[in-house]
Amino acid sequence: MSIAMTKQIIIGIDASRGNTLNRTGVEEYVFQLIQEIKKTKKKEITFVLYTRELLIAELSENFPDNVTVKVLKWPPRRCWTQIRLSWEMLFHAPDVLFVPGHVVPLIHPKKTVMTIHDVAATEFPESFNIFERWYSIWSAKYAVKKLWKIIVPSEFTKSELQKLVTSDQRSVSVHVVSLAYDKKFNKNIDEQQIVTVLNIYHIQKPFLLSVGRLELKKNTVRIIKAFELLKKRNADKEVFGQLVLVGGKGHGYEDVEKAIVESPYSHDIILPGYVSEEDLPYIMNAAEVFVFPSLYEGFGIPILEAFACGTPVVTSKTTSCVEVAGGAAVLVDSHSVDNIANGIEQAMKKEFVENGLARVKNFSWEKTITQILNILTEK
Repeated sequence: MSIAMTKQIIIGIDASRGNTLNRTGVEEYVFQLIQEIKKTKKKEITFVLYTRELLIAELSENFPDNVTVKVLKWPPRRCWTQIRLSWEMLFHAPDVLFVPGHVVPLIHPKKTVMTIHDVAATEFPESFNIFERWYSIWSAKYAVKKLWKIIVPSEFTKSELQKLVTSDQRSVSVHVVSLAYDKKFNKNIDEQQIVTVLNIYHIQKPFLLSVGRLELKKNTVRIIKAFELLKKRNADKEVFGQLVLVGGKGHGYEDVEKAIVESPYSHDIILPGYVSEEDLPYIMNAAEVFVFPSLYEGFGIPILEAFACGTPVVTSKTTSCVEVAGGAAVLVDSHSVDNIANGIEQAMKKEFVENGLARVKNFSWEKTITQILNILTEK
């Protein structure tokens, strides 16, 4: 039951993770939630956005009267949350604090809600430095034991979170709220602009696409090996011309680099690095198949982005990927190169395009923020 909105309620939000131009999953989530909050008509709620720097241009536009921004300046790069935000909570605490993309400050109001996107540090500890690993796991355990409520993006993350503590240590309610995708990803895109964008990044059709850090967790090496296998199988055809790997370097990039250098098709593997949010929808539209056999995902927004563009998807049959796919993608054993290659060939059937377009209609940031606000205003 939601709080009776007869009196004004103040909801504070840590906006720091969304206040960046180059956004990946968590940053995109926070960014999109802020954009949706600016559209809400709930005048009985006052939103206070906390950030360490002035908001970027995209976020700072069109603020309604019930949304204010507090820039909590803190010169050191570290400890903003635990010192500067805690200080704010000590003297100017909101009725409800929502931390959508980071860790909670130790000083916080009783009604504090945190989104935990994943606990990847437990499964891939080598992907994090010692402090990041400890801080990530500690904050998740602390949240389960101490906070009012937790939001997670998938049933998979909920089950992973519950493994961290014993049942008698859990005192928090955990709510599953799906993420969504930017409506820039759609099929109604100018064909000439697709050609222009592909030329910028030296991409030629036909090509397979993968988006995410080039690392162990994203399974990049096996994607490369599956591409090699498909090229060998179809040596007399140009069905699989290029493999485009969009993303920066992550843990285990040395193995990725070695696999590319040693590949007989290295000249067909394109590394554009980070691609802007303006250009990526054009590349996604042009891809034959989107390949996403990740070894660990808390949600997997790129699956929805590919669906929205009418691009068939190959993804893992484990972690949250199977939830997000909802039967509309080809599910593969992410540890099997042969299975990934077979899945890519299977995905080129028309039915997967239609299924993906139907599946993605179930997701929107408007729906996500509506569910979150219901959770934040519950008694």
